[in-house]
Amino acid sequence: MASRNSPPPTSSPTSSPAEAPTDRRQDILNAALACAAEGGVDAVTIDGVRARCGASVGSIYHHFGNRDGIVAALFFEIYHDQSRSVQAQLDAAQGLEAGVQALVTGYLDWVVAQPERARFLFQARGAVAAGPRTPDLAEAARRRNQALVAWFEPHRRSGALRDLPCELMPSLVMGPVQSYCRAWLSGNAAQGGLPSPTTYRTELAEAAWRSVRA
Repeated sequence: MASRNSPPPTSSPTSSPAEAPTDRRQDILNAALACAAEGGVDAVTIDGVRARCGASVGSIYHHFGNRDGIVAALFFEIYHDQSRSVQAQLDAAQGLEAGVQALVTGYLDWVVAQPERARFLFQARGAVAAGPRTPDLAEAARRRNQALVAWFEPHRRSGALRDLPCELMPSLVMGPVQSYCRAWLSGNAAQGGLPSPTTYRTELAEAAWRSVRA
């Protein structure tokens, strides 16, 4: 027990939020995204990441193994964030038509709000699919598609949706909006690129509903 003359206790330096150690792994991922935003996925290099976040080579290799590990880790972080965001919109929808439209607008709004992250998903997918984490990508895609199929199936059985194979439904609903968003992200608005997807938000949502409704 402290004596009457003991000085008041002080907080440990490590307990101060302002002095808490940074999340080095996240710093590296943020730096990788900045590199990609500036020069595409090929611009994500060990030296480029180090220059942006100050991480040591040892720290980078400790967390990710190599440059391809950084790209894959960032890809999956963004992929799962997008999936959660779209699923939340679907869960909040009331009714079948609203649910179909929520899938489209939830995806579209996420892309427009986070174009750099969305662009990285499109750019990096091929590299991840060709790398050692191919099974992880296949499993993530399977789970996302399975969740949508499970959501569509009761409505198809009830006759509210067209009598098509249920595994076809996600492609019919999401294909057009994904295609437009990809084209928008790959263009340059200053040089006559496509209008923002928000311009056609209603049209894309309504087209998705028309493509699957009974």
